[in-house]
Amino acid sequence: MRAPLPARPRLPHVERLLRRVRTAETPLVQVWGWPGSGRSALLESLLEAEGERATALALAEVDGEQALREALDYADQGGARWLVAATCPAERLADAIRWLRPGQRLVFGSRRRISFGDLPCTVVAPQELLLGRSEIAALWRLAAGRDLPDRDCRTVVEATDGWYRPVRLVAEGGQPLGSGGAAELLELDAVRAFVQHEVLGSLESEERELLQSAPVLLGPEIARREPDNQRAMLQRAIEELGLAIEEGGQRRFPRLIAAYLERERARSVSVAAPAAPIVFTRAAPAPTGGAAAYSVSLLGDPEVREKAPGGGAERPLAWRLRRSFKVLAYLASCPGLQAGREELIEAVWPTEGEEKIQNNFHPTLSHLRRTLEGDRRRQLPPPLLLRGDIYRLNPEISWDIDLVEFGGLFERGRERSTREDLEGAFESWRSAWSLYRGPFLQGHYESWVTQRREGAQRQYLDMLRDLGDLCVRLERWGEAMDAYRALLVEDPLQERVHLAVMRLYSREGRRDLVRRQYDRLATLLLEELGVEPLPDTTREYHRMMA
Repeated sequence: MRAPLPARPRLPHVERLLRRVRTAETPLVQVWGWPGSGRSALLESLLEAEGERATALALAEVDGEQALREALDYADQGGARWLVAATCPAERLADAIRWLRPGQRLVFGSRRRISFGDLPCTVVAPQELLLGRSEIAALWRLAAGRDLPDRDCRTVVEATDGWYRPVRLVAEGGQPLGSGGAAELLELDAVRAFVQHEVLGSLESEERELLQSAPVLLGPEIARREPDNQRAMLQRAIEELGLAIEEGGQRRFPRLIAAYLERERARSVSVAAPAAPIVFTRAAPAPTGGAAAYSVSLLGDPEVREKAPGGGAERPLAWRLRRSFKVLAYLASCPGLQAGREELIEAVWPTEGEEKIQNNFHPTLSHLRRTLEGDRRRQLPPPLLLRGDIYRLNPEISWDIDLVEFGGLFERGRERSTREDLEGAFESWRSAWSLYRGPFLQGHYESWVTQRREGAQRQYLDMLRDLGDLCVRLERWGEAMDAYRALLVEDPLQERVHLAVMRLYSREGRRDLVRRQYDRLATLLLEELGVEPLPDTTREYHRMMA
């Protein structure tokens, strides 16, 4: 029998969506939504509302038809009519519907649209998960503890389209709203980081590039602006991701995504000061008097050390419970070093049933506190704070996090470069390079880890390219070559960087190395992409060889 769950306030749009799910007449129900759409909250609420008539299934971990059949048989014996899965692999759907009992419904979530063919399935689409004005007002009371004026409610609707997580982040931020729309909301670190890391960071690199080139209004504009192959790929990506809103007979991007993409486009072509950097917030330094301080290494092989007062030897922390370290790593890589309960569950227990989560969530956090505190358990301040539903690393403690420091140095270098402080930019980027010991959380492969790993690596590659270009301007030829070579180790298909290396060899009069670099580029492009170097690259190569 399912253990009773503690009563929690139900999100305002959940009742509407529960009615939508319950009226489905098909055995399969897909809840398809963007990151932060409230998809997980809906599935959790369905489990709570149906009690013993519902059970959670970790279908992503079921291997083979026989194992799937046994899982469904077990659920049927327990009297479950609603089978709820956080995700369901597309290849399991035909088997699942084959073994479902009469009257059973399989409700599962997904971030992308799944093609069902002839399978009978009801789809709760992304736009259905958007909150209406009354629901936003109710969520605001729940998250901020106060009413939202009607004028501000209209502002939130227009800026967020009713997207659950951004609405909640704005409510929890407690800042007054202006009339700047989505662009103004992107000034909030938490909202900007959510769009960058959780939404766009979850996409393939090719998909991100396609979206970056897309117009805000979708449809005929794409046909006029994009080549045939690009247009087809863009349309397919938009359809699979659901990143389009129907409004007044037109389709457009959600305003937050459109504003973010526009911001990035402007940043890439502007020579003026860049937009506010998208970096993680650094925690406040620790007060004096022997308060705890921790060094958290997330780039490369992860490690956490407690710093001794007065600069003594650091104490490496051992993690008997792997999930408690994951909670720390997730919080340490979140904007503001904080995250909600729902976010932690989705990151650390993505496929577990509600009962297992209920039994393990608080023991895991208790283990995290005990590991950080060691033998100082009775001393203040505590390392982990809870306010409402938000868990936060205590800002009274010094958290020396290499990922945060790397992001800050990267952005500081860009700011100094824009101001033509070339030596200052050089020092910032060299320091950032020394911090990057490897991919984010090397050896871990959870979905959220992959997203943040890709974001950190993109910053690393951009930093190496910018550092190489800067060193050329400063005539630091050897250091420019080091940066370009390091970049090509990580991304060997960057044609512009190969050309920069050839120019450095040409400057030294080493035509043999120029030829070798060009041949290497041509071979890589042919083997990996089936194309030749760009005509401009070839012309420049022949000029250097003349």
